[in-house]
Amino acid sequence: MTDTNAGRDTGRPVTKASTEGRDPVPGGVDWLLGAVAAALGLVLTAVGIGLYARVDRAVIAEFVTAESTEVNGLTTAEAIAAGVPFVNWFSAGLAVTGLGLVVAATKFVRARRRTRRRVASEGGTTATFWASAVYGAAVTALVSFVPGAGLVGGGLAAYLRENGSGARVGGAAGLVGWVLTVPLLAFLAAGLLAGASAADMVGGGIVIAGIVAGSELVALAFNVGAGALGGYVVDRFV
Repeated sequence: MTDTNAGRDTGRPVTKASTEGRDPVPGGVDWLLGAVAAALGLVLTAVGIGLYARVDRAVIAEFVTAESTEVNGLTTAEAIAAGVPFVNWFSAGLAVTGLGLVVAATKFVRARRRTRRRVASEGGTTATFWASAVYGAAVTALVSFVPGAGLVGGGLAAYLRENGSGARVGGAAGLVGWVLTVPLLAFLAAGLLAGASAADMVGGGIVIAGIVAGSELVALAFNVGAGALGGYVVDRFV
């Protein structure tokens, strides 16, 4: 989560009302958003470390051999062999994703403090491009259970930005949300491939990892597209 200069744009036509000293989002929201993201990151990191430390071959073997557990297409030995590297990679993915969230949250709050100080002394707007995109991504995550959440987040980003770049900032809101999921899914794909290799099923692992990667690209296109559409609608009609 980074921020951009909040100074007044020069050499660009003014499309809406002046943004001099405009501050549509209270500073407390920055701290709240950063705290929530950091807390979530710490939880993910703790879960990842806990899985890595506590789940070993014996635990996986006990789980696989339980009567209620069915592993389609794999023998018990293959499932155990595949489970060990998969859990290790997945655990690492959770930890890395969590640490990434903590770092991103810290940088976001620091950048927003700098922006607010700059606006207070030089004028401009605190609703910078990437800050608006982050707010939009946060709203998308908050209402993710609602169909069309990406439209809502992209629309909010465009509403905050207010400079005629609704589609761009809305698409950026979708991009921010997608980027945060990349480390976990990358480690997940690597874990699937490593597990398949351990079970002598490299071909199947490549196919599954490819499906995960393809799904992530589809999610990117959908998130960016929905955010851009929401931003365009707000910029055009609101």
